[in-house]
Formats: sequence, structure tokens, C-alpha cells
Amino acid sequence: MRRGQLLSFDAMLSLVIVILMLGAITSTSSALKDDITAMLGWYERANLADNMLDLLTKSPGEPSNWVLEPSNAEVVGLRKNNSMYPLDYDKLIALNESKEALKSILAKMVNDKDVLLEGYLSEFRVGISGDFPKIYLYNKTFENPKDNPPGINFRITGDPNGNNVFVVTYIEIRRGGNTYINESICDLKRGNNINLVEGDYIKFITGQTVYLTAKRGQYTENYVIPSNAIVEMYITGPEVSNFQLNFGGQGGECPYSFKFVGIGNVVITVSAYDNSRPGIWANYTTYDELVEKNEPTYMFAVIDKEIVTDPDEIKSSKERSQWIEVAHRVAIVSRIHYNLLAGPSTTMPLIYGELKYQIPESGIFTISAPDDIGSVEFVIMSGSRLAGLKVYRNESNEGLKAVLVYKNGSIKMYSGNLSVSIPLKDLYEIQEGEVIGLWMYSLSGWSRDSLHVTITPSLEPFLDPKFDTFLMRVEVWDDWGGET
Repeated sequence: MRRGQLLSFDAMLSLVIVILMLGAITSTSSALKDDITAMLGWYERANLADNMLDLLTKSPGEPSNWVLEPSNAEVVGLRKNNSMYPLDYDKLIALNESKEALKSILAKMVNDKDVLLEGYLSEFRVGISGDFPKIYLYNKTFENPKDNPPGINFRITGDPNGNNVFVVTYIEIRRGGNTYINESICDLKRGNNINLVEGDYIKFITGQTVYLTAKRGQYTENYVIPSNAIVEMYITGPEVSNFQLNFGGQGGECPYSFKFVGIGNVVITVSAYDNSRPGIWANYTTYDELVEKNEPTYMFAVIDKEIVTDPDEIKSSKERSQWIEVAHRVAIVSRIHYNLLAGPSTTMPLIYGELKYQIPESGIFTISAPDDIGSVEFVIMSGSRLAGLKVYRNESNEGLKAVLVYKNGSIKMYSGNLSVSIPLKDLYEIQEGEVIGLWMYSLSGWSRDSLHVTITPSLEPFLDPKFDTFLMRVEVWDDWGGET
């Protein structure tokens, strides 16, 4: 060591090393602190979306009946009250429909960050396309209004004067347990005629316009039935006199060209309706199909504590953020509907649930409508069976008519004045365990308030919930782009 030298060379070297180490430690500590701070910020952000979903899907909310007064909710939860796992459908609907009242509490659930909520619910979507058959006659019984003799003179021909044959594209006769279709009816022919007897059922499809006439003394009724109409006839007796399918005359030929003639005592019940059939569907769309199509059941955001539903505005807000955290949950939703006041919808039913008891065979479905022109269409689901129902009035002060069309094309018809009643067994399979649904698909001419749907007895006690899968997705971000 030289004179005046404070530290030896070794000591100075050690000091330099210590200083370098302290600098490195300080730098490392600062970097580590930044990393830890960033990690904590990420963890906090990541938990925002997960924590919100936990509250929504694992809690009934506070109070648990918050759907009754959404503005008083302290915590929004979707779990069904007193239940272990399913979500409550009514709470799910309230979350979307009452979002304005809930926006502050939803913002608080993500520490006042911005949040997008999307829901994808597996559900039926129903529809009807095309026309229901027009009804020209419905179970109209032609008989002597004075009772004695009971029958009338009855004919269906190809011209108004009753002289010409007409053409059909299909004919069926049922007699004594046997069914004869098209050419096989010729086995019943004697000469140019098939003599018709009490108990016979005849069905044919017109290939041209036909003219129906019923007479007895001063009593006369005339109807014109167009081409491509289905006509069903029941010969109800008690006596039948000389009532025939006549293949004679110009153009007459078995089995497709004839006329009906009856010069005596005929009592007959006739229905006539056109040959059109609507398309009816009830497609069950799963949540993952909706996700793939980007068709959420509901979607809205809370940005700066305000509700936003415009996708472009939501997208712009997310683009201004330095981070976005995403989380989702798949859950089960408990659904049971019994609201006979519900309006037209392709997804929201009047009735939906699983039958836990058999429906009484005496049950009645009744529609009451105003005395104006109008119509209403329903889709009815009973297990795998599907049907469409149209109730309508074509003229003011005219009777109310209804036509029920099953998916297989068969139909049933009903009529009334201010109301029409339909046996429940025509609409639904009566066995328990089936999922049933009723949707009002369309309404025209009448207001919803003027239309009344009643079911006797009420089916509400007969229903258990139907469970449908649901995906809830949450995105959280900070529009201002930084951690707070």
C-alpha cells in the first residue's frame, strides 16, 4: 500500500464487486417487483370474469327473490332457490329484461370495469310455412228440416244443372270393414252404378269444380267446391233410397269420372276442404349450435356503468383496452312455462314442461275470439308428435272455425260461434313423461288482449320442469387501457 492510499488494491476490488452486486440486486429487485405487480394485476383481472360467473351461476342472488324487484337487488344470482344445481329461467330472463335496473350492481361485480354478458340457451324454435286447408263444409249434415221423411234429395255433379259427371284424382269407399281405393271400387259397381248404403264412408279429391245440391220441398242448399278439394261423406241413414255413384252419361268411367245422384230419402254428413298443408316445425337448437352461428339468446354490455347493446360500440370499447379477460360456464336451466297470456313468438311458449301425470281425457282447450275477421296459429308439441292449429273467422258475424293439421298430413276440424273448443287428447298424447309445448306462432286481425285461451282443467299442476343446457360467456376489459 502506498502512502495516502485509503484502501488496498484488493479492498478496492472487493468494493467494486460489492457495488456491482448491490446494483444488480437493486435492478433485479425492481424488475422482480414489476413482474410481481404485473402478475398480481393479471391475476386480479383474470379473476374478475371468473368471479362474476361464480356469483351468477352458483348463487341465487341477494335477496334470492330479486326478480320480483330487480332494482333492489344487492347481488345478481341465477341459481334456482332451494336447489343444488339448475339455474332459474325466470332469473335468466330478468337479467336481460331488467338490465337497466341491474347495471350498477353488474358493474360493481367486476370492480367497475367494462363487461360483456352473452347467453346461449338450448331451446325449441318453432315455425309454420304455407297455408292451412280452407274449409268449405265441416261435418254438415243434410237432412229434411221437417223430419218427415228424414232425408233429402242430394247430388254432386260437374255442372250447376246436375247433368254432367265430374272428374276426381282419388276415391275411397269404406264399407263393412273393407276399404276400396281407386280401381278397386269398381268391384262394387252394378251396371253403371255403385249403390250407396247406410254406414258407407266416401272420400275423394276433386279434379274440377263440383256443385252440391240438397233439396226437400222449399228447403234448398247449394255449394260450390273447387278443384283439388278433399270431400268426405258419411251416409248416416236411417234410410237410403236410390243414392248412387253414377258412371253413366257422357264421359262417365269407373273409377275417376262420375256423379252422385239421389232421388229419395238420403241423410248424409259432408266435410269439404282444400288439399293444402302447411309446413310445421319445432327444431331444438343446442347452445353450441348458437355459439357456432353467433346467435346469442341475449347479449349486452355494461360500459362506464351504462347499458350498451350495439355490437360496433362494444367492439370499439374493447379495442381501446390493453387487456381483455374471457370466461364461460355451461349450466343447466330449469324451465317450466304456463302462461296462457303470452303473445306470438317462435321461442317463448305458452306451455312448456314435462308431463308428470296423465292428462284427463275429458280436458278441453278453448279459444275465444272477437266477432271480427282474424286468425291465430299455434304450434303444438307432444313428445315426438307435432301439429299446427289455426283458428279463424273469415267474415264478421260468421262462425269461428279451427283446423288442426298433424305433421303426417291428417287433419281435424272444429267450429263454434264466439269460441271453439278442442279436446285436449286431440292436441296432446295423454301419457306421462312426455315433453309438451304450445307456442302462439302468429296473430292477425285480432289484438292479443281480445283473444282468450283457456284449458280445463289447468295443466299447470301436471307439469314438471324441462332441463335445458345453457352457456354463459363473460368478457371483462378496461376501456381506459390501464390497471387501476
